[in-house]
Amino acid sequence: MVDIRFGFCVLLALFNTTHAFAEPEQLQVACDKPVIMLVIVQTENEKPLAAYMEELGKLPTYPDQQGYYQFTVHTEVFEGKWPENQGVLGANFPCAEAARGFWFSDEYQGIREVRSGAGTVTVSVHPIHETPAHITGARPKRLFAQQPTQASP
Repeated sequence: MVDIRFGFCVLLALFNTTHAFAEPEQLQVACDKPVIMLVIVQTENEKPLAAYMEELGKLPTYPDQQGYYQFTVHTEVFEGKWPENQGVLGANFPCAEAARGFWFSDEYQGIREVRSGAGTVTVSVHPIHETPAHITGARPKRLFAQQPTQASP
Protein backbone atom coordinates (compact mmCIF):
# COMPACT_ATOMS: atom_id res chain seq x y z
CA MET A 1 0.00 0.00 0.00
CA VAL A 2 1.31 3.44 -0.96
CA ASP A 3 1.71 5.97 1.80
CA ILE A 4 -0.78 8.76 1.03
CA ARG A 5 1.62 11.31 2.53
CA PHE A 6 4.21 10.35 -0.11
CA GLY A 7 1.69 10.91 -2.92
CA PHE A 8 0.69 14.25 -1.46
CA CYS A 9 4.36 15.31 -1.19
CA VAL A 10 4.97 14.35 -4.84
CA LEU A 11 1.94 16.38 -5.97
CA LEU A 12 3.01 19.32 -3.83
CA ALA A 13 6.54 19.19 -5.28
CA LEU A 14 5.16 19.12 -8.83
CA PHE A 15 2.84 22.01 -8.10
CA ASN A 16 5.64 24.09 -6.61
CA THR A 17 7.98 23.57 -9.57
CA THR A 18 5.43 23.92 -12.38
CA HIS A 19 3.96 27.36 -13.08
CA ALA A 20 0.85 27.90 -15.13
CA PHE A 21 2.56 30.95 -16.61
CA ALA A 22 6.32 30.98 -17.06
CA GLU A 23 7.75 34.47 -16.58
CA PRO A 24 10.44 35.41 -19.09
CA GLU A 25 14.06 35.75 -18.00
CA GLN A 26 14.79 38.89 -15.99
CA LEU A 27 16.79 41.59 -17.78
CA GLN A 28 19.48 43.90 -16.50
CA VAL A 29 18.75 47.04 -18.55
CA ALA A 30 18.61 50.77 -17.97
CA CYS A 31 14.92 51.48 -17.42
CA ASP A 32 14.93 55.14 -18.45
CA LYS A 33 12.72 55.43 -21.54
CA PRO A 34 9.15 55.90 -20.26
CA VAL A 35 6.16 54.42 -22.09
CA ILE A 36 2.39 54.60 -21.96
CA MET A 37 0.49 51.32 -22.05
CA LEU A 38 -2.67 52.22 -23.96
CA VAL A 39 -5.68 50.03 -23.21
CA ILE A 40 -8.79 50.35 -25.37
CA VAL A 41 -11.86 48.37 -24.31
CA GLN A 42 -15.00 47.97 -26.38
CA THR A 43 -17.32 46.76 -23.62
CA GLU A 44 -20.00 44.19 -24.40
CA ASN A 45 -20.58 42.88 -20.87
CA GLU A 46 -19.79 45.05 -17.86
CA LYS A 47 -20.07 42.28 -15.24
CA PRO A 48 -16.81 40.40 -16.06
CA LEU A 49 -15.05 43.72 -16.63
CA ALA A 50 -16.05 44.93 -13.15
CA ALA A 51 -14.85 41.64 -11.61
CA TYR A 52 -11.57 41.96 -13.51
CA MET A 53 -11.03 45.55 -12.34
CA GLU A 54 -11.63 44.43 -8.76
CA GLU A 55 -9.03 41.66 -9.09
CA LEU A 56 -6.60 44.01 -10.83
CA GLY A 57 -6.88 46.44 -7.93
CA LYS A 58 -5.73 43.72 -5.53
CA LEU A 59 -2.49 43.05 -7.40
CA PRO A 60 0.75 44.71 -6.29
CA THR A 61 2.02 44.43 -9.86
CA TYR A 62 1.46 48.03 -11.04
CA PRO A 63 3.34 49.58 -8.08
CA ASP A 64 5.98 46.82 -8.18
CA GLN A 65 6.75 47.81 -11.78
CA GLN A 66 6.46 51.54 -10.92
CA GLY A 67 3.40 51.80 -13.14
CA TYR A 68 0.49 54.13 -12.56
CA TYR A 69 -2.56 55.35 -14.45
CA GLN A 70 -1.75 58.47 -16.45
CA PHE A 71 -5.38 58.78 -17.59
CA THR A 72 -8.51 56.65 -17.32
CA VAL A 73 -11.26 58.55 -19.12
CA HIS A 74 -11.59 61.08 -21.91
CA THR A 75 -13.01 64.42 -20.92
CA GLU A 76 -13.80 66.02 -24.24
CA VAL A 77 -14.10 64.99 -27.90
CA PHE A 78 -12.67 67.60 -30.28
CA GLU A 79 -13.70 65.90 -33.52
CA GLY A 80 -16.03 63.07 -34.47
CA LYS A 81 -18.04 60.86 -32.14
CA TRP A 82 -16.61 58.67 -29.39
CA PRO A 83 -17.67 55.03 -29.93
CA GLU A 84 -20.42 53.92 -27.57
CA ASN A 85 -19.25 51.61 -24.75
CA GLN A 86 -15.59 52.28 -25.49
CA GLY A 87 -13.16 53.03 -22.70
CA VAL A 88 -9.52 53.99 -22.83
CA LEU A 89 -6.83 54.28 -20.21
CA GLY A 90 -3.14 54.97 -20.22
CA ALA A 91 -0.75 53.44 -17.72
CA ASN A 92 2.67 55.03 -17.37
CA PHE A 93 5.72 52.78 -16.91
CA PRO A 94 9.38 53.81 -16.62
CA CYS A 95 10.29 51.64 -19.65
CA ALA A 96 8.87 49.01 -22.02
CA GLU A 97 10.61 46.25 -20.03
CA ALA A 98 8.72 47.31 -16.87
CA ALA A 99 5.43 47.30 -18.82
CA ARG A 100 6.25 43.76 -19.96
CA GLY A 101 7.14 42.91 -16.36
CA PHE A 102 3.59 43.88 -15.40
CA TRP A 103 1.83 42.29 -18.37
CA PHE A 104 3.67 38.96 -18.37
CA SER A 105 3.83 38.54 -14.59
CA ASP A 106 2.31 35.37 -13.20
CA GLU A 107 -0.01 37.51 -11.05
CA TYR A 108 -1.46 39.47 -13.95
CA GLN A 109 -1.66 36.50 -16.31
CA GLY A 110 -3.57 34.72 -13.54
CA ILE A 111 -6.46 37.22 -13.65
CA ARG A 112 -6.77 37.89 -17.40
CA GLU A 113 -9.42 35.18 -17.80
CA VAL A 114 -11.65 37.02 -15.30
CA ARG A 115 -12.48 39.55 -18.04
CA SER A 116 -13.40 36.84 -20.56
CA GLY A 117 -16.60 37.86 -22.33
CA ALA A 118 -16.28 41.52 -21.34
CA GLY A 119 -15.61 42.65 -24.91
CA THR A 120 -12.70 43.45 -27.16
CA VAL A 121 -9.51 44.62 -25.47
CA THR A 122 -6.56 46.11 -27.36
CA VAL A 123 -3.33 46.82 -25.47
CA SER A 124 -0.30 48.57 -26.94
CA VAL A 125 2.79 50.33 -25.61
CA HIS A 126 3.93 53.74 -26.87
CA PRO A 127 7.12 55.66 -26.07
CA ILE A 128 6.82 59.00 -24.32
CA HIS A 129 8.91 61.62 -26.03
CA GLU A 130 11.17 63.89 -24.04
CA THR A 131 9.94 67.42 -23.52
CA PRO A 132 11.31 69.56 -26.38
CA ALA A 133 13.79 72.29 -25.46
CA HIS A 134 11.44 75.05 -26.68
CA ILE A 135 8.87 74.16 -24.00
CA THR A 136 9.84 76.52 -21.22
CA GLY A 137 7.04 76.13 -18.71
CA ALA A 138 5.59 79.53 -19.66
CA ARG A 139 1.83 79.93 -19.95
CA PRO A 140 0.40 78.91 -23.37
CA LYS A 141 -0.61 81.84 -25.59
CA ARG A 142 -4.21 80.69 -26.13
CA LEU A 143 -6.48 79.08 -23.57
CA PHE A 144 -10.04 78.37 -24.72
CA ALA A 145 -13.11 77.25 -22.82
CA GLN A 146 -14.75 74.00 -23.90
CA GLN A 147 -15.94 74.22 -27.49
CA PRO A 148 -18.55 72.26 -29.48
CA THR A 149 -17.37 69.02 -31.11
CA GLN A 150 -16.28 69.47 -34.72
CA ALA A 151 -17.35 67.18 -37.56
CA SER A 152 -14.68 65.49 -39.65
CA PRO A 153 -13.81 67.52 -42.78
